[in-house]
Amino acid sequence: MAKPSDDIQSWEARKASIIGLGERSFRKSYYPQLRQNMDRLQRFHTLLDHTSDFVVLINMPSGDISDANAAFGLLMNTGVEQLIGQSFKELTFCNDCKRIIELLHRDMVVGGKQRHYRNHSLITASDNGEKQSWLELSFKIAKVDLQNYGVLVGRDVTERKRNEELMNKLLSEKAALLDNALVGIVSVRNRCFESCNRRFEQMMGYSSEQLVGRSTRLIYQEEDAYHALGEDAYRAMQGGRRYCARVMLKRADGREFLCELTGQANDPKHPDEGSIWMFNDVNDLRLAEDKALFLSHHDPLTKLPNFQLLKDRLSQAVSMATRHQRLVGLLAIDVDRFKTINDSLGYGVGNQLLAEVAERIVSQVSDVDTVSRQGGDEFLVLLPNLPNADSCVTVVSRLMEHLAKPYFVAQTELRLSVSVGIAMSPADGEAFETLLKKTDMAMYRAKSEGRDTYRFFNEEMNYEATEQLSISVGLRKALEHHQFQLFYQPQLDIETGRVVGAEALIRWIHPETGMISPASFIPVAEESGLIVPIGEWVLQEACREVSQWRDAGMLDPVVAVNLSALQFARGNIEQAVNDAVMAAGISPSMLELELTESIMIHDTESVLATVRRLKQQGYQFTIDDFGTGYSSLQYLKSFAVDKLKIDQSFVRDIINNEDDAAIVRAIVQMAKGLGLKTIAEGVETAEAMAELKRYHCDEVQGYYLGRPMPAAQFIKYLREHQ
Repeated sequence: MAKPSDDIQSWEARKASIIGLGERSFRKSYYPQLRQNMDRLQRFHTLLDHTSDFVVLINMPSGDISDANAAFGLLMNTGVEQLIGQSFKELTFCNDCKRIIELLHRDMVVGGKQRHYRNHSLITASDNGEKQSWLELSFKIAKVDLQNYGVLVGRDVTERKRNEELMNKLLSEKAALLDNALVGIVSVRNRCFESCNRRFEQMMGYSSEQLVGRSTRLIYQEEDAYHALGEDAYRAMQGGRRYCARVMLKRADGREFLCELTGQANDPKHPDEGSIWMFNDVNDLRLAEDKALFLSHHDPLTKLPNFQLLKDRLSQAVSMATRHQRLVGLLAIDVDRFKTINDSLGYGVGNQLLAEVAERIVSQVSDVDTVSRQGGDEFLVLLPNLPNADSCVTVVSRLMEHLAKPYFVAQTELRLSVSVGIAMSPADGEAFETLLKKTDMAMYRAKSEGRDTYRFFNEEMNYEATEQLSISVGLRKALEHHQFQLFYQPQLDIETGRVVGAEALIRWIHPETGMISPASFIPVAEESGLIVPIGEWVLQEACREVSQWRDAGMLDPVVAVNLSALQFARGNIEQAVNDAVMAAGISPSMLELELTESIMIHDTESVLATVRRLKQQGYQFTIDDFGTGYSSLQYLKSFAVDKLKIDQSFVRDIINNEDDAAIVRAIVQMAKGLGLKTIAEGVETAEAMAELKRYHCDEVQGYYLGRPMPAAQFIKYLREHQ
């Protein structure tokens, strides 16, 4: 029979000594306690398996996984049993697994301490490839039965991380929007600054540290303004309304500026506990508005009142003058020949000159008078509260004298004269438009009568202006409805008496008023520019008619046509002449073009080039009204014309006036010396005809030989004189 071993005896002895209650007590107390501990351990393990945080127990120093809860298995997408015994540092769930093991080794050596790691990157697989997750980890060294373990606790904070990033992004975007806003944005609580954006700091000249926590009273110049705005604002916001106002605020340096502010309460029931305000600096806008308002009533060059402001002031002046039985004068001042200055010296010099003219006019009138620039070189002066018309003349004389003094512009000395028109209210009307029209009429009369003078308006000017307007409107209809007709005045060779040609003279046969004199409508046609199309019609009609003279048997017929300076300036005269000749089927030698001095002195080089080209093609040229100008002689050689027409003012009284006779003889002799022909117009008597023949004049034209006549009558005249 085997004896109990020493080990068994030893265990029994130790058991009795440890427990001390014998076999019965061991069974009664030890196993229930063990069971409780096992149950407690099971419950704790169950608790760990149901927590969202993962827990890993790592055997140190080997680094193998001793245990882990279900959350860790879910994270690793595998069963916990498969993870037990694996090396932790070989896992790929965390980029810093090896680093964690190294830190656990170090902590184990130095006694162990808890560490916390946040936002460790975790790359996990997904159906769409790889995705990135974020972990928050903590770990420490724990000793169990003399064995070191690393306890790693962590949680997946990816969603929280993404929410934080989204929130930070939104906050950054909000901060960027606020700081880059074009308006100042401020949060206010209890009338103190709670926060503000960068634009508000720039606007006010403060930093956020200087503003946050301080009273909004800081930005107001006056205490009363601060309290008044607060009462109005909080009263409006208590009703749930947005408060808007324009107020003067004070910058950090003390400068005032106009600001447009808008406020709204966070809680309308308690607006003082929180409100948001927007501040917009409208100081520059106000200055721009003020400037726009000024420019809308003033001339930008001279800064003088413009048409609209003058109109308002004239209306007030007329109303006041009526009550006090006084007069109002309106002056139109136009600088004579200002276009020549602009063309020769340039618009820059012209503008400087106009600015100085404006200053001189202002210096010669009183403070109650108004000086206005209407554009170009025309100024208007309103003289209110005049006792009589003579007082207006006093002002005008003083103005003209002062404006005539030398000007020094762009190192050039210039002298000016002005033409002034005057209209008086109430005699000439009370409405601004009426007075302005009559003032212009008087000014144009002053220009037509030699310039450098003034004229008062009278009814004769009104009649002339009305007639001119009627003519201007009628001219267009006349051209469209073929109301023009050419008359022809015969031109004879003085030696043989043969008809050599005729001058074409335009007539207007009006359907209601009958024939209208060229002296009435030609100046209007020149001014309106209609002389260009009318001149083209005259060329075409005259060329067509001279072809009929040729067909009627006239030898070398010539038709003379007057040209206008405006046809050279605005029309293509060379093209118009060639087209008319070609359409009529005549030779250029059958067309004689009459030039006035005004054509030759205007843009001389251009006109001369055109004349030379036409002469090379065979056209003839005559200088019309020779002897009445002061500078025709200097152009004779350059233009190389064919004939001089002696003006009828010298021919008509050649028998009785020795001076006229002497002038005619001199012209004929000079022409002979230059190899030119002469033709005298205005021959009305046989005696004048004989005298001209004695002077060896070449050709004659006048009532003695034949009056201007329609084309059909001229053909009959030709047949009678052949």
